[in-house]
Parts: sequence; C-alpha cells; structure tokens
Amino acid sequence: MGALSGGTAQSEPAHFFAAHRRPEEEIKVVGMEVQGLAIPAHGRSSGAITSSRELRRRSRARHPHFEVAQAQGFDAASTLTAMDIEGIDVAVMYGTRGRQVLSHDNLPPDYAAALARAYNNWTHDYCAHHPMRLKFAGQVAMHDIPSAVAEARRCVTELGAVAIIGTPNPVNGQHLHDEVCEPLWAEIERLGVPVGFHPTGETSLRDDAGRRYVGHANFHPIAHAIRNPVELMGAIASMTTGGVLERHPGLRCAFLEGTAGWLYWWLWRLDDQWEKFGPGCERRLTLPPSEYFKRQCYLALDADEEPAVGVVEKLGADYFVVSTDYPHPDGAFPEAMKEFLALSLDDADRRKILWDNCARLYDIPKPVAPLARAAPAAAAAQ
Repeated sequence: MGALSGGTAQSEPAHFFAAHRRPEEEIKVVGMEVQGLAIPAHGRSSGAITSSRELRRRSRARHPHFEVAQAQGFDAASTLTAMDIEGIDVAVMYGTRGRQVLSHDNLPPDYAAALARAYNNWTHDYCAHHPMRLKFAGQVAMHDIPSAVAEARRCVTELGAVAIIGTPNPVNGQHLHDEVCEPLWAEIERLGVPVGFHPTGETSLRDDAGRRYVGHANFHPIAHAIRNPVELMGAIASMTTGGVLERHPGLRCAFLEGTAGWLYWWLWRLDDQWEKFGPGCERRLTLPPSEYFKRQCYLALDADEEPAVGVVEKLGADYFVVSTDYPHPDGAFPEAMKEFLALSLDDADRRKILWDNCARLYDIPKPVAPLARAAPAAAAAQ
C-alpha cells in the first residue's frame, strides 16, 4: 500500500526569512517581524514561549532524526529521510513560514505578493531535489486578488505546483465567497489543481478565531484547539453555503490540519441552516451545502485521530486524506503512520485515505514501485 501525505508541513531553513526574524526567536520570542509588523499577535507572550519550548523539547526527544534535520536546516535530504522513516512515498509540501509571513492585514499588497513569489521560487528549488516524491502547493497573497491570480497561474504552469494554498481566514475583511475572490477561484478551476486551505497558529490577522484569547491565562492551548477547526469550518461554509462551489463545479478543495471529527455534525448544521434561512438569500443554491462538499471536497484527519473513525464510517472514506505534519512539534513523527494504521479502519478505507484520495485530489499517478526507502540504521534508531 502506497502512502501519500496530503499536507506535510515544511520548515524553511533559518536563513530564508532571516532578514525578517528577531534574533534567537526560538528561545526568547515566537515569530518574526515583516515590514515592521509583528507576526504572530502573541509573539511576546511568556506563556506561549514557555509552552512552545516545552512541546518542542518533548517532540525532539522522540527521535534522533530531529537533531539531524535541524543541523541540516530541515533541507530536502532530511525531509526525504523522515519520509523514509515513516514509509511515506510522496508528500505535498505546505510551507510554514510561507503562510505565516502573509498573516497580517496591514502588509502592503505588492510586498505580500513579492513574498509569495519569493517563497514559491524557493519551494520549487527545494522540491526539485526529488520531484517524484516532493510536490509543492503554491502560496498566494490574498491582499490583492489580481496578483494572486497571476501567481497561481505562474506556480502551476511554470513551477509545477500541484495545488494552491488558500488562507481560510478573511484578510482585510474579505471573505472567500465575496465577489472580489471570484477571479481566483475561476483561475484555479481552469488550471485543474485544488485549493488547499491551511490555517496557521502564528498569525496577526484581525479576524482569527484564536486571537480573542491572546493576553489571557492559558490562551495558547485554548486558541490552538479552537483556531484550526473553526477557521476550516468557516472556509467550508463560504465555499459551500456561500455559493463558490455552485459557480465552480470543477474546483477541488482540501481543508487541512484542523482535524476531522467534527465534519459530520458541521455538514448537518450547514444543511439545517440553509433549509431554514437559505430561501430568499442573495445567492441561490441548487444543492444542499453538504452535497457540494461531497462532490468537490476533502478533509485531512490527524494520523492519531481516533474520533475521526466514526465520521469516516458515517460519511464514507472517500472524503478524507491524512497529514503527518512533520516536522511540527505537535505532529506524531516518527509514528504517524503507525498510529494511523492502529485506527479501527478496514483495509479498503486505509487505502483510500493513505493513497487513492490524495492521488485523486492532487492528480498524482501511482508509482510503479514504492518510492520510500528503508531508513538508514542511524536515522531509524530509537
């Protein structure tokens, strides 16, 4: 059985955004400065710094490869070794800093677009080390939609991106189903690649589900628990109930790194509210919101997410992919695949989630033979 990670995180080497990062950020602060703007909003919170440091310490103790990868700047070679350790054949890379540096409403639009271009150029070169195994999702800046359209086109036609990263949060009050975003969805649909919505825990966007807790006790675990699922719920609502997928029936969407145990209830809720309040709204739907999701969408479950099993059983496995979230400290490496295989799913569902759905989502052909290699003894040592 092949394994394709539908949303692998990517830690960029420290020098890539060095000009915009505060000194000793991992020790003294969390985040960076971009054009004098602090990202994230909680960057100097002592609680966030301490809890992040403790989580990182525990995660790094799980496997010696973390030290190797960090010494190599989390380069492509170290990522491929991590994939070998997990038994992952192909990974689609969703860059971490590439999303975070755009997470401020006040970035000048031309500067935000330039950051996205620079990041995409760098990621293309990163994945070129092994293009059969390392695929990338192109980043666009939602601060200016015409620039985002042009960059999406360049990423796919010139750089070979297999997806475009969508910011689930509103940027400058602009929601995904607002008319201004229509050209972007039309272009991504024309290009034939999916849009992958991926929240970030380090953001200064004003409209962020976790930001209301900044400055209050224990805000970090509270905000982290709420942000990703809630922002993905909002994105699903915009794309389905907001009418985007009604107008773009060929647009594929993925909703990543926000868990999956809530999906059955959320689709029921969207249908219920559309039935009650939809008639008379500005935009007409010809299907219930849940049917657009089932026709065009996928959701990533966490590798160790036992509550997702019941949702898979209720909805069917066709709508789910899995992400390892390597090398983030809250990921399950080096046992992500082991924990996924321990979930009470049958072999047919595992095959769909591990390979078939991801391959269909990203239009990736199955290799004739496994691409993951046996991990070197030193890397595999516990």
